[in-house]
Amino acid sequence: MDISDQFVHERWRELQEMQLADVRAREADADLKAETAYLRIRLADSYMRQGNIPRAIAEYKRAIKLDKHNALYHTRLADAYVAHEDLSTAMQTYQNAMDFDPHLAEPHSSIGDLYLRFGMMRQALAQYREAVRLEPERAYYHYQLADTLEHMGMAHSAAENMLQAALLAPKIAFYRFRVATLCRVNGHLEDACFHLELACSLAPHDDYYLVRLAGVAIATQRLHEGIERLERAVTLRPRNQAYQRLLAEAYGLAHLPERRVALLRRIGVLDAYDEIFVARRMAEWQREEEGT
Repeated sequence: MDISDQFVHERWRELQEMQLADVRAREADADLKAETAYLRIRLADSYMRQGNIPRAIAEYKRAIKLDKHNALYHTRLADAYVAHEDLSTAMQTYQNAMDFDPHLAEPHSSIGDLYLRFGMMRQALAQYREAVRLEPERAYYHYQLADTLEHMGMAHSAAENMLQAALLAPKIAFYRFRVATLCRVNGHLEDACFHLELACSLAPHDDYYLVRLAGVAIATQRLHEGIERLERAVTLRPRNQAYQRLLAEAYGLAHLPERRVALLRRIGVLDAYDEIFVARRMAEWQREEEGT
């Protein structure tokens, strides 16, 4: 290699090293911006938990200036606008998030909630369906979809989606309870009993689930099982007069008048709220008995 070739080669190598250094510097700058943006998000989340919404919004905006195409950051900012009751800005910010990342399910779920607030059920339903399509393994999205379907009178489709939520989150008793309520709406009492028993096993100290399970037992002519469930509920909530009244009425159905009278004497007069609660539960017993 002559001197001129060696000179060109060295200059070329120096140029490559300068270009590599420039790439590394830009990568380091990008990493620093991303890390700073993330720390801004953490700070904003902290302000949200403290209820300081204006400060949270300011920090979310600073994070977005550093990482403007991050759809999740736009979603967090939109959540803050919702908390601040600036719903029109929140709607647009959720839309921005979806534009930056069409595959992110979270803004679809959240914008669906906004549509519900405006009574726009069909638009909400479309957003929840899209959230489920994008992230089918997320139980909560199936729950949102099922709950909206139920309110729109599509109980069978609601039950299918609620069951999917329960299967995806098998440790959450509430999903099983909601499946059970939809089974009752659809007239599937045995299925309702099955899911309520699962809910009670997942949340053994939840007295309300026990009361609803007792109702299904009574409705399907398993009166003594119903009484046992009600007695457990009363044990868990000994001061709940509505539960005691239900138990007294169940004693009456089981031809145990002495227990019924003794319990009614101890309870006294219920307030209006408890009277409505008892009437609803007993109406379920009667309605289901007539249908069997």
